Amino acid sequence: MQGLNPMKIAPIFPNGIYTKRYSFVCMSKAKTRSLLVCMILMMQSQGFAQSVAQVSLEAPNVEQLWTRAFWHEEHTGKTMQGHILPADWDFFEEATYQSDAEVEKWTLRLNVEDAPALCVYFDSFHLPVGSQLTFRSEAGRFSEDFVEGPVDFSENNDHGRWVSGEVPGEQVEIEYNQPIGTVGTPDLHISGVGFFFRMLWLQGEYDLLSENNRGSDPCQVDVMCPEGEDWQCQRDAVVRLRISMGGGIYLCSGAMVNNTALDCRQLLLSSFHCADDMSESDWGFLKVRYNYEYFDCGGTSSFNSHARTGVNLLTYSDDISAGGNINGSDFLLMEVEDPVFDSWTPFYAGWDVTGSVSTSGVGIHHPSGDRKKISTYTSNLANSSAYFPGAHWRVYWEETVTEHGVTEGGSSGSPLFDEDGRIVGTLTGGASFCESPNAPDYYGKMSFHWNGNNPIPAEEKLEAFLDPIGSGQQVLDGSYVTEEESPCAEQTVCGVVEVEELWLMENEWTLLPNPARDQLFVDWSGEIQAAEILIFDAAGRKVLTADVRNMPTPTVTLAGFESGMYFLTLFTAGGASATRKFLVE
Repeated sequence: MQGLNPMKIAPIFPNGIYTKRYSFVCMSKAKTRSLLVCMILMMQSQGFAQSVAQVSLEAPNVEQLWTRAFWHEEHTGKTMQGHILPADWDFFEEATYQSDAEVEKWTLRLNVEDAPALCVYFDSFHLPVGSQLTFRSEAGRFSEDFVEGPVDFSENNDHGRWVSGEVPGEQVEIEYNQPIGTVGTPDLHISGVGFFFRMLWLQGEYDLLSENNRGSDPCQVDVMCPEGEDWQCQRDAVVRLRISMGGGIYLCSGAMVNNTALDCRQLLLSSFHCADDMSESDWGFLKVRYNYEYFDCGGTSSFNSHARTGVNLLTYSDDISAGGNINGSDFLLMEVEDPVFDSWTPFYAGWDVTGSVSTSGVGIHHPSGDRKKISTYTSNLANSSAYFPGAHWRVYWEETVTEHGVTEGGSSGSPLFDEDGRIVGTLTGGASFCESPNAPDYYGKMSFHWNGNNPIPAEEKLEAFLDPIGSGQQVLDGSYVTEEESPCAEQTVCGVVEVEELWLMENEWTLLPNPARDQLFVDWSGEIQAAEILIFDAAGRKVLTADVRNMPTPTVTLAGFESGMYFLTLFTAGGASATRKFLVE
C-alpha cells in the first residue's frame, strides 16, 4: 500500500555537513538517546562529517487524485487539493542530532518525489517554552527559499494535534532546536504527510510571485481593490479553511461571527458540506488562516497571515443525504480552540436573521484557496429552492470597476453580506465562474440556519449559539475586540486605511534590543505618525497599552515583565497596525 512505510535513503552532502566541533552529554532522555546514538554522536564530535537524516514516501497516483477531485466537485461540491500519506515516525528517533554549548538541534528531511507542495501532520505535538520548530524548502524549481516558522510553544493545544502550512516542493526540512537546559520534554510524532497535487499558484515555472500563478481565475477581484474599500471590517472576519478528512485535503471559506453575549467567543461559521465526512480526530487538524490577502489590488505580495490549528465542533445542519443531496440550509458552526490574538485584528461579523431581502452587498471568500476576493451584487436577493424549499438565497454578481467577481471551489462556506455589512447567508454552491459570470450562486439563509426546518433539534439550531442569553435579537452588529466590559459590544465604523500605510507598517520598523531586559525601542523609519503600542503575552493577553504620539523613538519600559515571549502591536494615527515578536530576558 502506498505511503505506509518510510524508506531511508543516503545521507545528503554537502548541505548536510556540519563543520563545527561539538561536545555531547549522553543522558537518559526519552525517545532521543540510546547508547548507540550517543556513540555515534561522540564519533561525530571528533570530526566525522555530520549528514542530515532523510526519509522518503512513495508519491500517490496523481491521475487518480485528479479523478477523485473531479468527482467531488461534481457530486459533493468539495474542492480537493491534496492527499494525506500515512506515516508513523517519532521525529526525534528519525532526525539527526547536533549540539554545542548553547543549543541542541534535530533535523529531518521528508521527501515525496515530484510533489508541488507538502505539509506535515503531528498527532502528538508539544513544544517547551524556548524551543522552536522550523520548516524549509530550498530554491530550485521555485523562485525563492521558503521558510515557515519558527513555530513555538504558543501553538501547543489541548487536543495535541498540529499541522504545518503548505511548504512548496518535493522536500521539506524540519528543524527543531532548544537551548541547553530547556525545561520540559518535546513531543513530535508525525502521523502523515500531505501531498498537494493542485496548488494552482505553484504550476508552470513554479514562480511563487508570478502573476500567472495567482491561484484563482483571472476575473476575481482582490479584496484590496476599490470594491473592498467600504468592507474592511467584513474583510477581517473572513478566513480560509483547510480541512483534512477521509485521507483527502480540502479548501473552504468561513467567517468569525459575533453573538448576543458580546464576549468575542471565537465562533466560526461555514457550510456543512465542507466537512460532512470529518471524523472526531479530524477537527484537531482543521487549519484556520487569518489575514490571507494581498497588499494591494492585483498585487503579488501578501500580508503576513496567521493561522490556528484545531476547532471544536458546535453544531451543523445535518442535512446531507446518503445520495449527497442537501436537505436543509447547509450550515456549520465551530469554535477556534486556541486564542486568536487581538493583534491579528479579527472582526466578529454581525448578522441579520430576519429573512428580509437584501438589495445589495458583497461576498468575501477564498476561491481555490487564493488570497481574499470580493464579489458584488446590486440587485435584490431572491428566494430559492435550488437545494431545499425556501432555504437559500439566489444571488447574481455584477461587473464592477475592476472586474466581474464570481465564486469558485474553495469559496464554499463564505459569508454573504447585506447592505448594512451583516451576514445573511453562507455559500453552498452555484454556477458562476469567469466564463459564465452572470450565472447564479446560492447561499444558505441565516434565517433558516437560525430556526428553520433543518433536520436537527431546536437546541442545535444556530439561534441557541448566537443568542446564548435568549435576548430574542434577530439583528446584531459586528465588532472588533475592545476594552469594554463586553468586548464585542462596540459597533465599529469601518474606515479605509491607505495601502501605502499598511505597507510601511509591515516592513519599515524593528524592535531593539531583542531579546530585551529593561527597555524596548521601536526603530521607526516611517514618515507616518506612530500613535499607540499594545503588548500581548504568549497566551494573547494584553499586558500593556502605551500612547507614543509624541515620541520620536517610541519606547516602552519592561519593568515587571516576566521572562518569555511577547507580541508588540504598533498603531499609526490613521489606524493601521502591524505586529512584531520579541523576547524578555
